[in-house]
Amino acid sequence: MQKLILFVAILLFIGCDEKISFIDIEENINHLESLNSQEREIAQMQIKHAKENNYRLITTKELKDKLESGGDLQIIAAIPRGIYILGFIKNAKNFEFSNNFSGIWEKDTKGSKDKFIDFLGDRKKEIIFYDNGENVAITAAIWAKKLRYENVAILIGGFKGWKERDFEISFDMPTCCQI
Repeated sequence: MQKLILFVAILLFIGCDEKISFIDIEENINHLESLNSQEREIAQMQIKHAKENNYRLITTKELKDKLESGGDLQIIAAIPRGIYILGFIKNAKNFEFSNNFSGIWEKDTKGSKDKFIDFLGDRKKEIIFYDNGENVAITAAIWAKKLRYENVAILIGGFKGWKERDFEISFDMPTCCQI
């Protein structure tokens, strides 16, 4: 599992011959044959982890619609705070995780487990995690499921997909609910 995550992370960070479109990944998550090889690898990895760990995948369009309709949900940016404050999805809170799930809380995050549980609140509320393509949302979602949260999802394409669609980005540091 860690080798696959490392492979995808390397592809995302060092560049590649084929341009990765998170919009294409999102729109073709059920039709992988229409994606280029690198997009297909990312989509397959997201699908595999979602099935193995019993969380859902949600598209940027679905999240935008939920936000516009005032849906009762929790959005968590599972990225480093320094990156988070440079721009985030409106109303998203921040709780940092590592990109390699170890199953050991202290290795997977710097925050306390009790604070994370308090942070997430109601175990039945919809929780959507996102990252910047480095797969930390997977670690966050796995932990939420391990802690018995029922309605957990990951944003397909993460923040890069959100920005690629030119959806609203907030730069205001929330004054509450930050760990």
